[in-house]
Amino acid sequence: MSKGKNLETAIRDAERNYSVGRILDAARDFQTISIIFGGMKDYPSAARFAAKSGDCWVECGDSLRAAGLYESTAQYFELLSDKDNHLIYYKKALVQCILADRRGERIGKVALARNLKRAAVCQCKIDENVPVSQYYSRAAELFILAAKDSQGKGLFDEGFDLYRSAAECYSQIKEYLLETRSLIEALICLNRVFENYLQYCGEEDYKEVIKRELNLFNSTVEALLKDLGLVDRLDWEILERLMLSLLMSLNVTITLGNENAEIMRLLEATGRIVREKGESKSGLKVLEKIIPSCNFSSTLVREEVIKVIEKLKDLLGGKS
Repeated sequence: MSKGKNLETAIRDAERNYSVGRILDAARDFQTISIIFGGMKDYPSAARFAAKSGDCWVECGDSLRAAGLYESTAQYFELLSDKDNHLIYYKKALVQCILADRRGERIGKVALARNLKRAAVCQCKIDENVPVSQYYSRAAELFILAAKDSQGKGLFDEGFDLYRSAAECYSQIKEYLLETRSLIEALICLNRVFENYLQYCGEEDYKEVIKRELNLFNSTVEALLKDLGLVDRLDWEILERLMLSLLMSLNVTITLGNENAEIMRLLEATGRIVREKGESKSGLKVLEKIIPSCNFSSTLVREEVIKVIEKLKDLLGGKS
């Protein structure tokens, strides 16, 4: 049987499920059919079946899924330059996002946060002049709560992703101080991931994994470097968490035998920014406080880290 015939059969089965009241099955079938048409770049059909699926999810009382399908419908209409319909479905999606938010007790923190991000995107598509900071702010708070839950369970990879999601939300509303804090916590989670890999660093299978994590670290550093320059003032808490994160990173990367230029660049940039913002004394105090608490994996690592710390002290003290 041809691919076209299979699709025709799937459509008939979906319509039959809907007509006899198997709405949940129909919702899933229409969603699958829409995805298939989307892959074929048949956007009118993809939009039609995404909308049907969204309607079914509404009947099932699942606002979260309905919002996602209506948003997909709107996106297909955008691709077709059908402004009237894309606005209609972004509005439908926004309504379902709001309903899902009101039923938040039935939704996990992460799903609720993603729903709020979707609400912000939909609102901007409908009218970019309407403020959406409340959506992004609440989403960020939920991502952070979920990240803390993940840390408590030892799921540091997951915690890293969630703190990055929170940072992205704060970036949207130009809350650079809160974005910086979220990125620092993301780095601390990633350092814990590195520490878990230390026992496997000599095994070939883990080299690619460690390389991937280092790439994630570097991309997070890039975002953090940008934000540090935008923050008006670096308070004691930020300085302590940032420097602790950097020392943890040095400990891990030196142990792995890597010379991480990104960490050095971040250290030097941090020193300059702290000095420029008049926080050098606080930075030096933070260093003196946290160095004794660092657990170095070897004497060699300790010696290398101390060299870097001396350079950072020079930067904080005003030497070039």
